[in-house]
Amino acid sequence: MKALTERSYGYIVLTTLVIFLALGAASSILQNLFADRIAQGYLMEYCLSTGAVQMVLSLLVIWIMKRNRLFYKDEFTNKGLCKGLKLGWLAYIFAVLLFTLNYMGQDKALFVVSPNPLHVLIVLFSALTTGFFEETLVRGFVLNAINVKLLGVKDGTKKAMLWSSAIFALAHFFNLVMNPNFLPVFANVVQAFMIGLYLSAIYVRSENLIAPSIIHGAIDFASFIFYAILSPQALSSMMATAQPENNTSPIVSFLVQMAITVPFLMAAFSMMKNVGKKMPKEAV
Repeated sequence: MKALTERSYGYIVLTTLVIFLALGAASSILQNLFADRIAQGYLMEYCLSTGAVQMVLSLLVIWIMKRNRLFYKDEFTNKGLCKGLKLGWLAYIFAVLLFTLNYMGQDKALFVVSPNPLHVLIVLFSALTTGFFEETLVRGFVLNAINVKLLGVKDGTKKAMLWSSAIFALAHFFNLVMNPNFLPVFANVVQAFMIGLYLSAIYVRSENLIAPSIIHGAIDFASFIFYAILSPQALSSMMATAQPENNTSPIVSFLVQMAITVPFLMAAFSMMKNVGKKMPKEAV
């Protein structure tokens, strides 16, 4: 453990940002590569490719974890998996509500009559790889790295959960590159912190990294699934519209986004009451 304790917080933050930047660069390259297909509303190649990139980056993160003696093999098995999945009940309700609201807000004529099962599987793969990549990086590496450095500090694990969630949230400011409107991006940043803290609590309570990865993937799948069930024409039209019509005030939209995510923060704080010190295990 000595090697990591000698690492600065700058090393932890910089490593995290570099990996996020690598994902952003890869996504940009893939967007250019599949630009014509994406413009026509065919996103399967892009989803499959980004999923593959995230798996490669996940392996890179695991290698970094091993280098810093943070790879705890038991946390990648079924040990504690059921407990973690049970703790994620709020996320399942949220995912269903998210899908339902998005579905109800769409013109039913925009949906394909019979979704291609392969496309649904590709979108599911993309959502799960996103969950696994981000949970491995933020919870597996960042949270554990900070936790090790705070072993002798009161409530060190809780502080590690808060700091890792903050780093995860701040990384979402990269979305300003794609969306220059500050308020929606800021809402995304705040939501990322709340949900990130919730996932951190599930991880620490279950001592299993697969559970929050699946839960994270389920939330993403509730949005990604529309890539497979909306017609290519509908997707093409949506992507071609830089600013979709929305009569709702930006402030009202921001407050609504906060309101629907606050339960995650409340659930996180509730679970954190029973969080003790997370002791490092025997690393591989």
